[in-house]
Amino acid sequence: MIKSIKLNNFKSHPSLGVDFDNITAIVGKNATGKTNILEAIYYSLITKPFKSNRASLINYDSDFTKINLIYESEKENDIESRLKSNGRSLSSTITINGVKKRASEVIGLQPIVVFVPDDSRLITDGPQFRRNLINSIIIQTSKDYLNALNKFQKILNQRNRLLYSLRNNLTSSKDQLFVYNLQLAEPISTIYKYRDEFISFLNNNLSEKYSSISGSKDKVHVDYLNTLAKDKDDILKMLESNTVDDIRLGYTSKGPHKDEILISLNDFPSRDNLSRGENRSLSLAIKLAEIEYLKIKTSTPPLLLLDDVLSELDSDRQKHLIEQAEKQQTIITSTEIDKSISGYKLINL
Repeated sequence: MIKSIKLNNFKSHPSLGVDFDNITAIVGKNATGKTNILEAIYYSLITKPFKSNRASLINYDSDFTKINLIYESEKENDIESRLKSNGRSLSSTITINGVKKRASEVIGLQPIVVFVPDDSRLITDGPQFRRNLINSIIIQTSKDYLNALNKFQKILNQRNRLLYSLRNNLTSSKDQLFVYNLQLAEPISTIYKYRDEFISFLNNNLSEKYSSISGSKDKVHVDYLNTLAKDKDDILKMLESNTVDDIRLGYTSKGPHKDEILISLNDFPSRDNLSRGENRSLSLAIKLAEIEYLKIKTSTPPLLLLDDVLSELDSDRQKHLIEQAEKQQTIITSTEIDKSISGYKLINL
């Protein structure tokens, strides 16, 4: 459970301290920094912002920011996150109770789910938005996946730099490409294993959650369209066979960073065929499935951050979300508190 947070030079807050209850409502006019508090919580637990870039987390009158999040498990823990800018680059440090930690040691301590007004982008936006969502969920449940994802991204960047150099005749040596292909095969195979498991979970649960929200018997199905094979040996062969095309393009054209996730309602692609109401119901169903997945995988109810979303939902969808909010710690931001919520701690900004 999150007990409190203290902000120092974080975005619009030069200095701010907030204590939390099981349900906390942060109420204030627009541009008073409500979302910034949620972003600070998310950054403390996931080590990256959910809305902005890291540089923008630092208050414009300062060159550093510090967040102290008090998190209670078996005991109280002080997660301190610091960011400092020298004008050209950022340096970051994380400590727990004064002991320096890596990001991978913090992610997953407290699972977290964020609801934002534009969650409908899960349906309407391009595949990168859905890939990012999947990554943000699975890294909270598996260090194996987190390590594979980090390793993949590091080697991918190296491979892309070499491909760019080959494309622009800055180098003629292709020998290192095989080494990168060999190094990529294992993390890609691991990423696909965990993504397949998550997609299977969605397909076993989404239709029921969608029906409970919409009152219909519509069927939801998710297809993961991988651009590479899943077996390590086959991945290596495909990366090798793509070499000529990748050199011509100057980047790696296939892999987990290029895969598509298609969501269908009654066998029709949801991206272009849903009404506004269907879109919101399906987006909410996905987020509710995210809560259940994290709860099952971590044996810990996730912290819910609701960023001004209740006003975007009709009464039925509000009811489903509030029912979830009452089952675990929830922090809500709004310009005014909803009358359907009770038993909350009120914080006025």
